[in-house]
Amino acid sequence: MFTFITRFAWPPLIPVVVPVLGMKMTQAGAFMSAFYFGYIITQVPAGVLADRFGVRLILAMSLIIEGISTFAMGYVSTFDMGFWLRFITGLGAGAVYAACSRALMEWFPARERGTAFGIMLAAPSGGIVLSNYVVPLLNNLLNWRETFQIIGLATTIVGVLIFVLVRTTDAVKSSDSIVDGFKVVFGSRDLILTALAGFCLMWVELGTATWANTYIKKLGYSVQAAGLVMIFYGIGGTLAPLVSGYISDKIGQRKNILILSYILIIPLTVAFGYQTSLAMLFLLGFVFGFISYMANPHLTVMISEFAGREWAATANGTANFIFQLASLIGPVVLGWSIDITGTFTSVWLIMAAGPLLGILLLLPVRTENKRA
Repeated sequence: MFTFITRFAWPPLIPVVVPVLGMKMTQAGAFMSAFYFGYIITQVPAGVLADRFGVRLILAMSLIIEGISTFAMGYVSTFDMGFWLRFITGLGAGAVYAACSRALMEWFPARERGTAFGIMLAAPSGGIVLSNYVVPLLNNLLNWRETFQIIGLATTIVGVLIFVLVRTTDAVKSSDSIVDGFKVVFGSRDLILTALAGFCLMWVELGTATWANTYIKKLGYSVQAAGLVMIFYGIGGTLAPLVSGYISDKIGQRKNILILSYILIIPLTVAFGYQTSLAMLFLLGFVFGFISYMANPHLTVMISEFAGREWAATANGTANFIFQLASLIGPVVLGWSIDITGTFTSVWLIMAAGPLLGILLLLPVRTENKRA
């Protein structure tokens, strides 16, 4: 959750900071791309290390690096400085997903993994909720610089607590070579197709989290109102993994639930982008968030089970590397479309194309080809 707070502290502040630093919207989007550029670099190495040495140290170091670099954002004075600080924040954040996935594969049997991963993957939306509530509040009470500093300090403290309190099981860590792990990962067509479908989901999730605040602000509403809409979006996204993960444990059908989510995301993305009423933005924001994040636990469980417990972190690090290529490319592409057209209409259509492609990738996946 704190990883996502540091990640999404920036979008609510875009309308505030961009005029102060004299930035363009493309540059504002590049701050998110900088984060994800650092983020994807550490995905695979962090997954390999978590499989070999466990998760506690990696998670603690990750949060501490994120916290320090976010704190330093409070001193940013140029685009270049902000870009590299966001890059370092991304480097720190890159270990979290793979390490947490490995931990849950150790701690929970197959019949409980949907619920367990659903709880963990409520954190992204929880981070969106908190960032869209806390960031505008801190900005009003203090200023944007001190907002970054407070978030950075809190994240660092969480990293220290993780080092002190988190324990892994006594399960034997991977004993085979790294090459064997990559053979398992890249030898599974089902795993790779699922990872590519995750790219398509991230395309729309990250695009919404980056640009929805600015879109709502451009409609004439305040930063606080935009943040409140995203809180509704985040609440829907927080509840969805809990519900869908539990249901999938009871009835199975993880792939079918995933495809259903993608089908529903397409019209909801376009519909959300055509709303101008604050009441409808609240309503559709909640539904949009719920349907979008309903898919998350199933992607992670399927990828983990295609690789087996022994290589779960390597598989999820590799898969998340593929996911986050959307995060690297998307914000700049969408920001460019705004600069070129002067409107947000193209943004929602470009985002809606992602889940459509994801459905085509998921159709040939065979969930029975799992290792654990």
